[in-house]
Amino acid sequence: MIRHQCPHPYHQTKRQRKIEQYALLIVIVGLILFFLIGRFSVKSIADYQIDNAALQASVEELTDANKELLRQKDFVENSKKIDVQAQKDSRRSLTILNDELSEVKQELAFYQRVVAPETITKGLYIDSFKVNAKGEEGVYQYKLIVAQGVNKKRAIKGRYTFSVLGKLDGKEKVFLLKDMLASRQQSKGFVFRYYELLTGTLVFAKGFEPEQIVVTVSPTGKTAKEVRQQWFWREVIKSKF
Repeated sequence: MIRHQCPHPYHQTKRQRKIEQYALLIVIVGLILFFLIGRFSVKSIADYQIDNAALQASVEELTDANKELLRQKDFVENSKKIDVQAQKDSRRSLTILNDELSEVKQELAFYQRVVAPETITKGLYIDSFKVNAKGEEGVYQYKLIVAQGVNKKRAIKGRYTFSVLGKLDGKEKVFLLKDMLASRQQSKGFVFRYYELLTGTLVFAKGFEPEQIVVTVSPTGKTAKEVRQQWFWREVIKSKF
């Protein structure tokens, strides 16, 4: 069946009016819906603003808390650093005190041997030998203390010498006292009644590495006995006297 297409102007005008009426109705309904959606949207934005304000307050609280934690962390770390430094200082002070106590004990033992030698030592003996670097390469100052422990304090005289064993250019080398003296005018003899401090300056060949030292003290007299003592270089070297 073929649908009838009415070409009459009356029918066309009627259809157009219906379209216009429906279009107006659609526009009105659309405006109402748009208005309602707008109201809901405004309400949602207000809610979002409230939530955003709450989140902002939380962020500020967390930022303040983080700053406080960082401050506490810095305080703890600084406290640890202070404790570590205090421990180092305490160890250093304790080491210094132990060294000083050891030196005092050595001095006390020395004076005990001098004052009451009959209970400790008899005859000539070497009390100590130390060397100290003077700042120049291969240059050292030495201090040798010799004493006698006898009931009757008679003057004793004699001579001393020593040799240093080490390596020079990778080879074994021995230097005698006469080869190491900074000045040939330095005396190697001694005369004392109780004890004597003997000092001098040694000069080693460039590149020489000392390892051991042997000190020999030879008193004069037919019955006098020679005294010899040996140390490793690390045992006699000191940073200062």
